[in-house]
Amino acid sequence: MKSVCVFPDSEKLAEEIARSWLEQARQAVNNCGTFSVVLSGGSQDPELYGRLAEPKWRDHIPWESVHIFFADERCVPPDDNESNYKTICGNLLNYISIPEKNIHRMRGENDPTGESFRYAEEIQNHLVLRKGETCLFDWVFLGVGPDGHTASIFASSDLKKSNKLCEKTRHPKTGQYRITMTPLAIKNSKRITYHATGKRKAEIVFKLATDPSASNTFPAAQIRGEWFLDKEAASRLDLDLIHKLGKKQTIAPK
Repeated sequence: MKSVCVFPDSEKLAEEIARSWLEQARQAVNNCGTFSVVLSGGSQDPELYGRLAEPKWRDHIPWESVHIFFADERCVPPDDNESNYKTICGNLLNYISIPEKNIHRMRGENDPTGESFRYAEEIQNHLVLRKGETCLFDWVFLGVGPDGHTASIFASSDLKKSNKLCEKTRHPKTGQYRITMTPLAIKNSKRITYHATGKRKAEIVFKLATDPSASNTFPAAQIRGEWFLDKEAASRLDLDLIHKLGKKQTIAPK
């Protein structure tokens, strides 16, 4: 964890991300012509993405210059209820005026090996549009599972050593194939933000923040970024201890 910011509730957390999205989008478009973000699926994401779709934010974001990528995808058709693409469409993409060519979907219906190569190529080709930029992305959003996985990077995989941008992987329990960005791709971003809400995330957040061996055990600890938490997800944290461990911490205003 680079830093920890605790919000009174998930609504305040989503509001801050929407405010920051607008600010960063305008700045990035002025600097290099595009604002390139990576989104991930997850149980708390509908509220987060839904906030961006509200007129207060939606109507002021330069969507014509925003490019949306996906951190991972299940190997299912885009209209399947398990599809991250379908979830994000239902909460954000269906409500904004973004050119279709700016939505860089992982094609979960395709062969995962071939699709991982295709998507990596799409990421590399996009860098050409980012005038003068060396980072692939401006902002990556990540969640965290109770087992410490992020995107579809699981502890049972060996993706932290991958020299590719995307890989085929499998869920360790269900065996379901997935396509995921690798740590190499995700780390090539100007900003990485984890967001976790609710009491069921409190245990893994505590382990990631305090366990010295976390980086050897949990993929979410191997990709450092800032953490946005609501009070419930942060309920087990001693913020004084977090500060002593060298992590910047902030209590967001009510």
